[in-house]
Amino acid sequence: MMLKLEPVRTSDLTNMEAGQLIRRTLDDLATIDQALMIDVPLNAYLQDLTQQKGSYEKALAQIRKSEETEKIGLADKNRDKAVDAFGKALKLYGVSDDEAEVEASRGLNIVFTSFKGLADLNYEAETMAIDKLVNELESPAHAAKIGVLNMGRYVARLKTTNEAFKTLFANRLVTEASTETYDMKVIRAELLKKYADMANYVLAMAKALKSPLFLNALNLLNASRKYYSDMLARRTNGKDDKDKPVE
Repeated sequence: MMLKLEPVRTSDLTNMEAGQLIRRTLDDLATIDQALMIDVPLNAYLQDLTQQKGSYEKALAQIRKSEETEKIGLADKNRDKAVDAFGKALKLYGVSDDEAEVEASRGLNIVFTSFKGLADLNYEAETMAIDKLVNELESPAHAAKIGVLNMGRYVARLKTTNEAFKTLFANRLVTEASTETYDMKVIRAELLKKYADMANYVLAMAKALKSPLFLNALNLLNASRKYYSDMLARRTNGKDDKDKPVE
């Protein structure tokens, strides 16, 4: 019987899939009878892979933090829309046929114009500016005008969207301050190199010794390698990958 490694293009795996390959490999090899696991180099490889997998998974978690950044961006867009909605409503009342509404609109527009260009400010500057705008609109000097125009919901929208943004942004700052940073490209390259070295070692020893330990290890490695190779082949052929692994 010809002993070989199933070919798999690990470079084509997504970051999540690469992590799954390593996790499955370690889990599979852990099923080997511990009485056989007496090869020092193999155990050293597995120990190194386990340690590197830990760093890799932390790097994956760091990537998922980008989803928080996306949420912050969406929250910022929501408050920009709230600002825009307030301005459009105010402009509409400026051409009302009710003189009281026109006068109230004129007074509020003076305040609103002083906060022109909110959406162009950086995150924190915009947060402070919207807080000040809301405070002005809710002050005794302008609250009556808001009531005349029945624009309380627009002011509430400004406040609500700004508070939602502040909560997300503050949480991200706290998380970033207490989180290590990881270079995914470097960690992935090191992890897959260690995996390749281990796999090639298992193949070489299986050929040289044909011992139960290495023959079993090679079979387990090939099972997972074939799974991912077939998955990549389906993807290349444009077929739906219903068996794509998930974390």
